[in-house]
Amino acid sequence: MTPDERRAAVLADLVRYFGEPAGRPLDYYEKVWGDDEFARGAEGGYWTPGVWTSYGAALRAPVGVLHWAGTDTSAVWNGKMEGALCSGEQAADEVVSAMS
Repeated sequence: MTPDERRAAVLADLVRYFGEPAGRPLDYYEKVWGDDEFARGAEGGYWTPGVWTSYGAALRAPVGVLHWAGTDTSAVWNGKMEGALCSGEQAADEVVSAMS
């Protein structure tokens, strides 16, 4: 999309969510987080195609008594808060199972 098309799409959503006044902002800015040298993708990193499907299971596999949890190890909602919660529940289940 062009910058004007993106702006129009964003404003249309804001109007839908918050009403007509949201379609008349004082300013409008965009940021490509992938271009930010300190963020490198905002809440999640950019992996090349095939990395997650090839190695994702290895990221969350327990190593001895160490069990991994976090948004990047989640099988669902990877990179999001919901994924972190799901991953934490999964790791807790693994620990309880390993201790039984």
